[in-house]
Amino acid sequence: MEKVFTIGLFGGTKSGKTILGESILFKSGMISRMGDINQGNTTFDYDEEEKTRLTSINLAVGYFKIQNNLVYILDVPGYIDFVGEQISAVAASDIAILNISSTEGIEVGTEKIWEMISKKNLPTIIFVNKLDVPEINYKKVIEELISFFGNKIVFINYPVFESKQFKGVINIFDYDIDSSGEFKEYIQKSMDTLAELDDSIMEKYLEGEKLTKEEVSNFLKKGMIEGKILPVLFGSGINQIGIEELINFIISFAPSVEELLPLKGKNQDGGEVIIERKDTQPFIGIIFKTIFDPFAGRLSYIKVLSGKFSSNSQFLNSTKGIKERVGQIYRMLGRKQEPVDVAYPGEIVTTAKLNSQTFDTLCDLNINVILEKPHIPEGAVSYSIAPKIKGTEDKLGNAIGKILEEDLTVRIFREEETGETIISGMGDLHIDITVSKFKNKFGVEVEKGIPKIAYKETITISANAEGKFKRQTGGRGQYGHCFIKIEPLPRGGGFEFVDQIVGGAIPRNFIPSVEKGVREAMKKGVLANYPIVDIRVILYDGSYHVVDSSDIAFQIAGSMALQKAVNNAKPILLEPIVNVEIRVPSEFVGDVIGTINSKRGRVLDMISSSNFQIIKAQVPLAEMSNYTNELRSITSGKGTYSMEFSHYEEVPSHIASKIIEQRKQEKEEKL
Repeated sequence: MEKVFTIGLFGGTKSGKTILGESILFKSGMISRMGDINQGNTTFDYDEEEKTRLTSINLAVGYFKIQNNLVYILDVPGYIDFVGEQISAVAASDIAILNISSTEGIEVGTEKIWEMISKKNLPTIIFVNKLDVPEINYKKVIEELISFFGNKIVFINYPVFESKQFKGVINIFDYDIDSSGEFKEYIQKSMDTLAELDDSIMEKYLEGEKLTKEEVSNFLKKGMIEGKILPVLFGSGINQIGIEELINFIISFAPSVEELLPLKGKNQDGGEVIIERKDTQPFIGIIFKTIFDPFAGRLSYIKVLSGKFSSNSQFLNSTKGIKERVGQIYRMLGRKQEPVDVAYPGEIVTTAKLNSQTFDTLCDLNINVILEKPHIPEGAVSYSIAPKIKGTEDKLGNAIGKILEEDLTVRIFREEETGETIISGMGDLHIDITVSKFKNKFGVEVEKGIPKIAYKETITISANAEGKFKRQTGGRGQYGHCFIKIEPLPRGGGFEFVDQIVGGAIPRNFIPSVEKGVREAMKKGVLANYPIVDIRVILYDGSYHVVDSSDIAFQIAGSMALQKAVNNAKPILLEPIVNVEIRVPSEFVGDVIGTINSKRGRVLDMISSSNFQIIKAQVPLAEMSNYTNELRSITSGKGTYSMEFSHYEEVPSHIASKIIEQRKQEKEEKL
């Protein structure tokens, strides 16, 4: 195999990514006919839920071979609710194609995804899609690209229209710039950007000499790797216009795996390790996605970063420190499998029945390298779930375990105080699809309850307290005694336990028991039975009994001390605040800002994007229920929004008192 390319197709929802991927596979000869999203027969959207909803939900992988090159394509969901799939795709991709719809331009979702791929420093190609839509104003899209991405933009080709119909593209390297008409200005900007990549080219350019095609070509790849340029190509996925040019550009100018910069990992001592992307190096790879197949069971998607990964071999899971044996490995074309014997750097393969999990690092048995796991955002939209049919609790538990492995952005946990099972995710659509998955994939139906807001409790001042548990019943008694001081930590500070015991006031073996009791009391809270966060607990004194002291006695003493101390430390209620990005036509801005103010929110910024305004705000999550319907009503269905958890803030006292009272009533009703 000459070269390996691994390309992620990123972009906003409904921007045409899946059909672009389908068109690439068709033009390369990998599939014999184009699939249709409305008919549910595309290569990448093969899941039943995707066919029903006519949108990508899962990250899917395909590949094609051309001119002795192997190119992997990752079709990445665009909707912000599926950020977990986007994170996996960024981890597995070596190159990004940022697909931008000519009808929508740069959307909120596009900006979010661009932030992710630019943070990873992925060489990026911009593909402007859907140029065959009638009456499209492609110049507006071009101006938006230049405005958003600045002088990194380099046009590789430009669109040709006849009688307002999109007919094809012209490569600027094959065309006389001086006679390029209305596109001359944009080509000139591209040449300016290219000239800045190298002093020798800049000198030639400033002297008025024309840059040759070969000179331009030599620096495209270098500029992409260094993140200094963003090549732009135009086309239509659905009509396969500009697709052949896109494929040729990838093979000719995009960096293959061996041309990319080395990766960095850590050894078992925390020291930095440089990972060369060569097949002569020891094997290193990551699992970037896990799914449960009804026939194969757990299926792990593996990206090979260096060395060779062979079927029927052993490897070390360096994240968990365990050895595993791999069976047959496969390349994936959507859901179809092709067995392979050996995978090389840059390749993506799957294998079944591993115990390793998503974002675990795999490596050769003779080395121990660990790659940093990406940050997984915390979902703030929560509902209660319960099995519809009694007696299916065990089946539900089994399904929960598999869903949590498949999607790291889903949290499912049991709330001890209410006894409810809570599911937390990135948005209403994310939750709805996960609930559907219980039934359609794992055969257990669940009922979704009212959304739960994940309030928390904390303190505002320092306080001291004593916890003493003493019980004497015939025979051996129970005795645990401690003194603690609690202090508030900055918001997001979590929990710190400080041991300041000296002189053996509490034996060393009982100090963990005090901490355990403190942690248990923190789970239950004091004000409204919400978890306590952002505190430091200092254990500074206590006493014990030689015979009666025990682990459980000191746990109870620690719990008692924590509750007393919190009550004396002016406790407050905290609520989750979400970052909200709302994209609306300019005429609706005033009405939308009014809704933000009515929801105790605050507007942080406002950015113009074509005929739309992007409003960035922070709003309490408790105020965001049913906002989808509210926004649609205000904007006649033209407004969209996304939100993600930001931080916790104090609940206003008049609202906090209502929440506390409601929780007390709920508790009394259960008694």
